[in-house]
Amino acid sequence: GMGTVWEARDEILARTVAVKELRLPAGVEEAERRRMITRTMREAKAIATIRSRGVVTVFDVVDEGGRPWIVMELIEGRSLADVIRRDGPMAPRRAAEIGLEILDVLRAAHAAGILHRDVKPSNVLVSEDDRVVLTDFGIAKVEGDPSITSTGMLVGAPSYISPERARGEVPGPPADLWSLGALLYCCVEGRPPYDEGGAIATLAAVMHDPVVPPSQAGPMTEVINGLLVKDPARRIDEPTAREMLQEALRAPERSDDQTVVVGLATLGRGPAEPPATVVAPAVAGGERRRRTLIAAAVVVVLLAVLGTTLFLTLGGDGDGNTEVDGRGPTGEPTQEQFDESSEEPVDERSEEAAEEPTQEPTGEVTADPEEGEGDEGPPGTAPEADPEDDSLPGHPAGYAEVVDQDFRFRISLPRGWERVDIAGQNSGGIYSARDGGLPKVQVDFTASPGEDAEASWRELEPTVRRNSTNYELLSIETVSWRDYPSVADWQFERTEDGERVRVLNRGFRVDDDHGYAIMITCAADAWDESDCETLRETAFQTFQPLD
Repeated sequence: GMGTVWEARDEILARTVAVKELRLPAGVEEAERRRMITRTMREAKAIATIRSRGVVTVFDVVDEGGRPWIVMELIEGRSLADVIRRDGPMAPRRAAEIGLEILDVLRAAHAAGILHRDVKPSNVLVSEDDRVVLTDFGIAKVEGDPSITSTGMLVGAPSYISPERARGEVPGPPADLWSLGALLYCCVEGRPPYDEGGAIATLAAVMHDPVVPPSQAGPMTEVINGLLVKDPARRIDEPTAREMLQEALRAPERSDDQTVVVGLATLGRGPAEPPATVVAPAVAGGERRRRTLIAAAVVVVLLAVLGTTLFLTLGGDGDGNTEVDGRGPTGEPTQEQFDESSEEPVDERSEEAAEEPTQEPTGEVTADPEEGEGDEGPPGTAPEADPEDDSLPGHPAGYAEVVDQDFRFRISLPRGWERVDIAGQNSGGIYSARDGGLPKVQVDFTASPGEDAEASWRELEPTVRRNSTNYELLSIETVSWRDYPSVADWQFERTEDGERVRVLNRGFRVDDDHGYAIMITCAADAWDESDCETLRETAFQTFQPLD
């Protein structure tokens, strides 16, 4: 994490305490410094608010050298991740005991309006006297805290992020309960329920793939399955989870040959989940359209495909954490599999940059005044120019330049097109005609681009292949374009909503602060027709990043 915990001596009260020091890297920018300090203070406030034996006591916060130091109760023991890694999977009864302790903390936190958002084995301490403590409230969301904003960027460990958070929905207490289910799965199985070897693929699996039924859970099987239901509205709640954990605690222990494996489809508390679909959020000028899961997957993971998630997955985060939920070369679980690798890297915009609230994306899409366009249309729409002027300078006939301040680009698109939707996690804008049909163009932006665009596409491709209907890979290749340091085109076909489509997805790094993906989708049988060809050529010729 961002801090170092020291064992210290309280000389006044003659007791041993823990002191958490906030580490500020050399040369850190002021905005990042404020973000880290705000996060540390939020953690202290959250811990102090919760009344539970499963949370450490905060004694004081001291400002020294312009940094906060949190003075806390010292817990001597091991992390749950270390317990599982060293001792192996635990008996269902012990897992139930730990689950009840964590559930007590979550109940107290939720009652105080606090979502933990990072429940995972490495954030649970097991003391020498078997006390279970939930730690690291650094990314907790505190209800009513004006310094908390969200631009949809994900924080947390991919294997323990709930499906609704991965989809970009506003999480509630059920999100923490899903993470608890993933933690309990790891307790009895020795591995998380989802681990695809990389952050992007793991998040996609969390959203789409059924969980592999636990084979060693015994009486814990039902509660684990109930917590891992993907739909938060159908997921078991805290009282139900508590009752089921208590039942598991009272159940006679089975021998290995008596273990019963129960899949999600046999869960007795309510009907099996129907095949999931995702409804895109409504935006001005657009309509709500039902999409297949894989369409949502591409939207969600595009925010990270050239960003900090990819950088962590492929090259490390500069802190020695070079794996995300992976396995070592021998196939044995590594510490990273239990998520000692901590959270997903976060764009500065995703956390509070200072004491003041950060603005949400406004949805404004305006015409470039230099192009002689008229007044802006309503937010979320591309304003139309004079209909009599059909050949603006620098644009093909029938095209107009659109400036998207939210996602930092300008591009020429067919006149009358508008931003009909926002990509999952607020990563970019989706543009098409007002009916939201084909063709369409999606442009995603990250302020923390990774190094290798082709590698990112190749990492994502197997997940898209597995979840698409009639998917056919055409090519993934590095291309030369505008002297940008890393550019790659990914082309494929698949069936979307019963229609065969062809996709060209160009991912590229402009500089250290600008990474983009331009995804153009046309009907497959219209790919070589002049309209789609002009759309592709114009998009790539006129695209410009904005500061």
